[in-house]
Amino acid sequence: MIVGAAVVLGLLAFGADTVEGFAGQIVTTLVSSGLAWGLAALLAGRTASDHRGAAAGATALLVSATLVYYLLVLTVSRRWSGGSLVDGTSADRYGLRSLAVMTTAWLLVSVVAGPVLGLLGRTTRTARVPDAALAAGAACGLLSGQGWQEIATTPTGHLWAIGSLDAAFVRGTGVTEPVGVILPLAVLVWLATHRRLWRAWPLLLLAMVVTATVSAVSWQLLRTAANHLG
Repeated sequence: MIVGAAVVLGLLAFGADTVEGFAGQIVTTLVSSGLAWGLAALLAGRTASDHRGAAAGATALLVSATLVYYLLVLTVSRRWSGGSLVDGTSADRYGLRSLAVMTTAWLLVSVVAGPVLGLLGRTTRTARVPDAALAAGAACGLLSGQGWQEIATTPTGHLWAIGSLDAAFVRGTGVTEPVGVILPLAVLVWLATHRRLWRAWPLLLLAMVVTATVSAVSWQLLRTAANHLG
């Protein structure tokens, strides 16, 4: 089941790359974002039979999906090839290097995030209410981190660019950024209602705020590193 889910996740993310414009931004948020992949890892951990299986299953899911995605980029879309340097020679070697660097970076992220999300998922289902509340809040914060990071770094001027050449971009970000926050909150409501965690709402709120802050900062660091490595 994990392998099958990983293949589907990688294929969906690869397919999202082919969708352009406003629709592409929406599709990417739903199937090829930290929110989408993090939620898949969380659910993998939640359905596991024990803590070891939760950590291993969520990690295997993210690692396998990453390999599927970048293997498709390498062999199918081949968007790393076809470029040329200033002197006219092929830039394929640099494209392959960039692809290898990005694959390694996201594999490392998967190895770190997988166990965390997997264990959080299982904890929300099996732990006592206080611990489950902390896990649910932390899961919501981690899943919403990319959304908060994008909202915080979107230039204020884009809000007034509806009539400009950036209109399509603004419409896309105007939808995807709130979705990146609203969907994790919906997941939190589901988790809290299912386990009746509202009695421990201060723990929910505290865990959500702390992890959302940490997650947003981490996404900003990842984006900065990716820009330099790419």
